[in-house]
Amino acid sequence: PVEVYTWDDLANVVDPDTPEEVAPSPIEKLYFTGSMLEKYEPCVDALQKLLDGEGEDEEAWNDFEAHFDKFLDFSWCSNWNGVKYDIVLYGVSGYTGYLTMEYLKRVALKRNPEKFTFAFAGRTVSKVQEMRDREFAGTEWEDTPIIQASYDDVVSILDLAKSAYVIINVAGPYSLAQGEVLIDACCHVGTHYCDVSGELPWTLRTMELHRNAKQGGALISPSSAVAGCWCDLLVYMSAKHMRENYNEELRRAIGYARGGGAGQGASGGTLASRNAMSSAPDEVRKKMADPFALGGFIPEFDRNGIKEVSIEQGTGRCTAKTRKEETDAILSKVGKDPFTGVWRAPHVYAYFN
Repeated sequence: PVEVYTWDDLANVVDPDTPEEVAPSPIEKLYFTGSMLEKYEPCVDALQKLLDGEGEDEEAWNDFEAHFDKFLDFSWCSNWNGVKYDIVLYGVSGYTGYLTMEYLKRVALKRNPEKFTFAFAGRTVSKVQEMRDREFAGTEWEDTPIIQASYDDVVSILDLAKSAYVIINVAGPYSLAQGEVLIDACCHVGTHYCDVSGELPWTLRTMELHRNAKQGGALISPSSAVAGCWCDLLVYMSAKHMRENYNEELRRAIGYARGGGAGQGASGGTLASRNAMSSAPDEVRKKMADPFALGGFIPEFDRNGIKEVSIEQGTGRCTAKTRKEETDAILSKVGKDPFTGVWRAPHVYAYFN
């Protein structure tokens, strides 16, 4: 019978003096396991010979290290064909995938001054193919390649990350999926990543991989669409303009989204995302109610200083409160903006932005 090894056994053979480090990343949790190692039989055989020789056989060491290097770089199990696309769009079989393909067909592929290569990807190839054939049949892109990848198959996700310079993930709801596996794979191989999330719990989860992204040289940008991106860029540009032209810091930015002319409703994916966020634990919901959960802080103050504070009983410690205008209670109301005089109603992404 084949002897079953745990990852701890292997770690002790490789380097028994390695100190305990940070918690394993999503890819490491799925990939660096005894069950995954057992699938690589030549490496298991080499490890057994090394253990039988009690680590004294140099040839056994060399053989094990050669196989273990392949295990560490995932090359022993990779099915990647070596082709690298400029962009791979993942999860394009649903409604957002339909909108993405429409934008590609009507705008990007027609107007972009520089040609680019792209492929589609998803968990179920037949569904992605159905959407591709529906949108691109009869065009020069009707045979756009399709890559199969699923979060529960770590090797397929690693191959997906290797296949692109940039991955655009439109497979929501993000809070209900294991999207960290894809981001971590991008971090490992240096592939840039963006998605169209409007879910704060998901954004908080992605921030846990910041260190991995820096190490791998990958740019990770969640919420690169209507939720998060547009207002973020516009506020940044406004602040930059004020600083460069007036030597002043921007204190207030108010964004408006204008639309109309046709009936509009939320997609099934958006409704599922909202349901996932509404059932989040109390700690996460508290962060969702905090307008500065992702950083920064602007208190309410006037010429006399900070206006509102919370005073801790017994210590007298004072904590400045945020401005009322940024609370969910204000954002959810129909009313007249006191600074611009414009009447406004709540926008679907007002709380997230």
